[in-house]
Amino acid sequence: MKKFLTAIIFALAFVAVPASAFTLDAQGGFCNRVSHMGDFNMSFYGHLWYPIDQMVFAGVGIGYQELDNVGLMPLSGSLWVRLPIGRTVLPIATGDFGYLFGKDNQMFWRAGGGLDIKNGDNSSIIFSTGYQFLNHSGEGYWYLQAGILIEM
Repeated sequence: MKKFLTAIIFALAFVAVPASAFTLDAQGGFCNRVSHMGDFNMSFYGHLWYPIDQMVFAGVGIGYQELDNVGLMPLSGSLWVRLPIGRTVLPIATGDFGYLFGKDNQMFWRAGGGLDIKNGDNSSIIFSTGYQFLNHSGEGYWYLQAGILIEM
């Protein structure tokens, strides 16, 4: 319960920030059990980011995942870091820590990376991959997603 409340407090910390300061992303892809790569589970994720500067964003994430035919809704505190390598194509590192709501409620964390391909000053195409770990079940999942980032 303590971890759940920490995740909620972290998510609510961004409510008092002006709406014009936010950045949004939406991604879709799949999430696969690491030990069994045969089944592909759909995964949709979106974030509301507060830009600390042009390279670092902190925010909240929400989405929908099907893991082994069980629908789950993740809610997480998130961090996004653009690495200072390149101009148009920038490598990124991401991390999420939160709670999965659904039939099998539990804490989870995600760590990953990818590419941020700048379309202009305010939008990017993003590709990301990484590892997701579920606390109660002890299962590890690999995810691969693509989407768009809109900076306001």
